[in-house]
Amino acid sequence: QATCESTDTFAGIRPADAFGFIVAQLLGAAAATPLFCWLYPAPHRQASVAGTVAHSDFAGGE
Repeated sequence: QATCESTDTFAGIRPADAFGFIVAQLLGAAAATPLFCWLYPAPHRQASVAGTVAHSDFAGGE
């Protein structure tokens, strides 16, 4: 609690430390992005639903 009371900002970050805080946030985001892409890969587009109709069925079989 003492850290927030010793600064004049809402977040408790001294203006002199703002640059380092922003850099740390960007580095954290850069590290988290590939981690979550690895943990939750995009679904494969090959999956289909039974009973769907292809576009070629309406385009005269072209």
